[in-house]
Amino acid sequence: MSHIPRVIHTIWVGDESKRPDNCIDTWRRLNPGWELKVWGNAELASTPWVNHKHMQAMSQRELNGVADLMRWEILWREGGFVVDADSICRRPLEPWLFECDAMACWENEVARPGLIAAGYVASAPRNPFFAKMVQDLLNQPHVDNRLAWQSVGPLYLTECHRLWQYDRLTIWPSHFFIPRHFSAVGAGYGGSGHVFADQEWGSTLGTYDELHKKAVA
Repeated sequence: MSHIPRVIHTIWVGDESKRPDNCIDTWRRLNPGWELKVWGNAELASTPWVNHKHMQAMSQRELNGVADLMRWEILWREGGFVVDADSICRRPLEPWLFECDAMACWENEVARPGLIAAGYVASAPRNPFFAKMVQDLLNQPHVDNRLAWQSVGPLYLTECHRLWQYDRLTIWPSHFFIPRHFSAVGAGYGGSGHVFADQEWGSTLGTYDELHKKAVA
């Protein structure tokens, strides 16, 4: 089994005055044994991304799609745990979560059965599954002809997982990281199991402009 580095990555491109540092800092505060790396406009511009052309095209449509494209390359290049910028850590991460080659969680077993969330994905570096995801995106002429969640986000991740039958991806219950779904279906988790994070659904609900002002303690 390959080792997943103890690095938390989060991505914010666009207007950095609205970056939700209040949310991002919860990951730093509750996980002092982890390194936290924030990828922003400077990293987007200076890194030799494999799918640079797709990132440029997607930036005209959905910035969250740019973040997804960056996400898969970060996992492939460096490994670690990539979390959404609009997520709030609620308890320290447990080592047993990462005793695997790669991990993710379901988006919601009731509202979106079978859909793997893209917001909480971890991997060892140079994982062949994420290498294939990056290469297959490169081979596509366009990725901005569909919504980002379909072409480069959770649906793309799910389709790749099914197509290649990658059997080393540990998929945790949604409530570990997404205890509340944005839809009315399967909206909230009320059990006593582990809840490591909350998802604010900034892109989906259009709340990014105000999220950086929210009290998250």
